Amino acid sequence: MIRVVEYTTRFQDARTRLTGLPGWARGVVLLAAMPGLLLVSLSILAFLVSIAALLLLAVPAYRLMQLITGAGRSNAAPSDGVIVEQGGAYDSPGRKRVEATIIDPAAVDPAAVDRAAD
Repeated sequence: MIRVVEYTTRFQDARTRLTGLPGWARGVVLLAAMPGLLLVSLSILAFLVSIAALLLLAVPAYRLMQLITGAGRSNAAPSDGVIVEQGGAYDSPGRKRVEATIIDPAAVDPAAVDRAAD
């Protein structure tokens, strides 16, 4: 934690010294830093281009291999978000199966709700 405070203090000191310079001197420092900033931005651009090239080559090859081998196909029918648990999931000790019925309040007779509240 001491190092974080030390680095923060150093950064603030450098910022104070840089902003304390006259405008023309800050321009000279910016001009001197321009090649480094350009190289950093070109490195980031080269990284992004290499990722794009990787995807452009790998994704079609992956899809072709899936098509040829038939891998990745699922025999299960889509369940529309309903999870059906197989038997035996509640056989372990300490687990208990709980069943619940959800009633839509809009479908319930309002008179029956009032009687139940009394």
